[in-house]
Amino acid sequence: MRGRPLWTLAVTTTMIATVGWAVPAQATALPEVPDRPVELSAVKGFPQRSTLPVWPDNPADASIPIGVIPYDEIAPKLNALQTASDRVSARVAGKSSGGYDLYAVTVTAPESRSEARQQEAWKRWIEEEPAKARTDRGLLAGYKTPLFVNANIHGNEWEGTDAALRVIEEFATSTDPAIEQLLRRNRLVFNVTSNPDGRVAGQRPNAAGYDLNRDLTIVSQPETDLIRDLIVDTKPIITLDLHGYVNPTLLHPSTPPHNVNNEYDLYIKHGLPNALAIEEGLRALGYPETQRARIPFRDDEPGVWDDFPPIYVPSFAMLQSSIPYTIEAPLNPRGNLTPEERVRRSGINTDVHEVAIKTSLRYIQDHRAQVIFDQAEVYRRGWAGEPLRDIPDGYVPGWGLEDNYKTVFPRSYVIPTGPGQHSETAAARLVDLLIDSGGRVWRAKKDFRVGHKTYRAGSYVIDLHQPKRGLVNSLLEPGIDLTDRVDDLYAGPAAWSQGLTWGATVDTLWDRVPDVRLERAWDGEADGGLPRGDEDLRVDIQDAADLLAVNSLLAAGVKVYRLADGSVVIPSSRTNRRLAAEQVRLHDVTFGTAPRHWRGTLLDEVVVGYIGAAEERDTLLDLGFEARAVTAATLATTLTADVDVLLVGGNLDLAGLTPENRAALDAFLARDGGVVGLGTAGAAFSNAAALLTVTATAGAGLASGVATIVNSGGPVTAGAIPHSFINQPVWFTGLGAGTTVEQSYAADPLLSGWWAATGANGQSAAAGQASIVRGVSTGGNGTVLFGTDPAYRLHPKGLQPQLGRAVLWAAQR
Repeated sequence: MRGRPLWTLAVTTTMIATVGWAVPAQATALPEVPDRPVELSAVKGFPQRSTLPVWPDNPADASIPIGVIPYDEIAPKLNALQTASDRVSARVAGKSSGGYDLYAVTVTAPESRSEARQQEAWKRWIEEEPAKARTDRGLLAGYKTPLFVNANIHGNEWEGTDAALRVIEEFATSTDPAIEQLLRRNRLVFNVTSNPDGRVAGQRPNAAGYDLNRDLTIVSQPETDLIRDLIVDTKPIITLDLHGYVNPTLLHPSTPPHNVNNEYDLYIKHGLPNALAIEEGLRALGYPETQRARIPFRDDEPGVWDDFPPIYVPSFAMLQSSIPYTIEAPLNPRGNLTPEERVRRSGINTDVHEVAIKTSLRYIQDHRAQVIFDQAEVYRRGWAGEPLRDIPDGYVPGWGLEDNYKTVFPRSYVIPTGPGQHSETAAARLVDLLIDSGGRVWRAKKDFRVGHKTYRAGSYVIDLHQPKRGLVNSLLEPGIDLTDRVDDLYAGPAAWSQGLTWGATVDTLWDRVPDVRLERAWDGEADGGLPRGDEDLRVDIQDAADLLAVNSLLAAGVKVYRLADGSVVIPSSRTNRRLAAEQVRLHDVTFGTAPRHWRGTLLDEVVVGYIGAAEERDTLLDLGFEARAVTAATLATTLTADVDVLLVGGNLDLAGLTPENRAALDAFLARDGGVVGLGTAGAAFSNAAALLTVTATAGAGLASGVATIVNSGGPVTAGAIPHSFINQPVWFTGLGAGTTVEQSYAADPLLSGWWAATGANGQSAAAGQASIVRGVSTGGNGTVLFGTDPAYRLHPKGLQPQLGRAVLWAAQR
């Protein structure tokens, strides 16, 4: 018989005694908060009902054989619950990559408009004035503590959605006084199915081909944009990300390495006891498969299941001052199983996730004052600029020296505007990322100096005395070298640093905040520009937006010329200037003045065939190229006469091609088709096709992070940023005649991440070796090979223009 979780479940309390309980102070009036994009006056009460559009019946929905709710039945269920209950508010909060509705649901006791405003004011006050808010008697008595549940982020891990709907239905309709009391003291926010594309198709990624649980600090997909917004807006005390399938059930907290920017002492003191409480609840279900959980912090060696990269939902949530969990239900319902066994497994998994939701809610209630205090304490430490705590061995059972990871926060960062900025569009994009992720950014009201450097008015200043400094610093700092600390990682990347790899200039000020009047910035701005006069125009391609503009001008029939340094020139005319001005408005591109007596190569529109996956496709699209998928089986039909460049991002076995497909490839090469190759696959193709002769060596699969490189200043890397992103780095030796090195790894290649120091695949072997090479084959094919990773999950924005320049060079030399 199926067991059910009990609301009377006891929670381990001995581990939360490290910090004393908050003592309520005198209640205060409604706290004042700074101006926000959403004013308090616009806050509405609850419920906030809306009629969700109903999707047509889909018998092919992959959910159906598993025994879980098909996507097309979710909206009718939520509509019915909104009609039946005043505790449920459901809305379409966005669209998936594949066009499905994304549902955000709030479950709470009804609130008048004034009560909802008070809740919003309290929520903001916890972040703005944490020392006062966390001891305010009125707040502690009346604040509805938030719980956030993110379900089904991997499409073929279904049951989190069903557990969420079960809890929503029970709480919507229950007459149990205990549940009524819980809803008066809490808000439960559900992202009911965060990957409906994958749910319907029965696949892990969304329709665009992305693992959404690797995208939280890149935010390249609409689904993760919603997840980020819900976390930032909700400020959940606990975040649950519901997955499958790991047997026994896996529950965070995780093994080291831990993200170095977290106030980990304030997390683990709650993270571990609640995990143990969930384990007790699973045991109470009575299933043989749920009698023990796997808690990596307790059960695994360092690196086996870590929480280091902030790209996962729980890791991102922890940087938002939440107590997060990945919950991996135990029983895989996929594969060659009977229908009855699939339903049995999915039923147990749904029960597991229900236990996790209810136990976590009970934990918040049992330790209400303390969890509010500790969430506010994260913000207070940020405002105060206090160093991260040294956490003593034994702080919680199992905590040891191997768990201590922390960073040193600089005092501030400056993202300059004007001549000191590598790319204005990249700077604006980075600022948007910081603000949208919950960080705070200011702009200088006038010019200022720091040391010997002058910054223009409008430069961005990031004072790290702010509540979510850990999140901000995690995005901007270089990261750390993990190589000597761990032998394993759950997954890469081992460093990311949008501050170094997104193409913007970011200056670190260790001991000061600029002495200049500042105003709060709510978004990044890059105005672009067009010089006056009638001189020819030049675009120095240093950002994807620059390539978008160039390709748009080519599509409009403008004559565009590539110079030897990889920049482009547009001859001046009234029409060309009008079209260039349109690109300034659309893409914030800055046009300069062309050099006198310039000489260049006339460009045509470039069509790129790509061998690879979503990353290669979408990087090309972000650069404005027409991209066509090519495979070994479709060369004859896709590598047609209008394809100018072949981007090789995956393996292509030339020896295994059919005669028809080999003839298509030979014809492409015979007409001087260009080739851009990525990693060892690109190098192997180049060698097999007799283009450039190189020996490509790859680091270990785990090797990843931010590399220090040396640019040689050719048409691919002229003006490029001095760092690169690597995911299994590749370097080239044994270069054949006519091969030019565009970029090399520095003498000490790894700035941050994980990469063995020595050995045939280590840093010492790569030091000083080529990371990007180019050349023209004896048959006339322009070829560029990358050992870095410019297309990795759409992350390294600063490397994208290098790829675009390579395509232009390979297409028309």
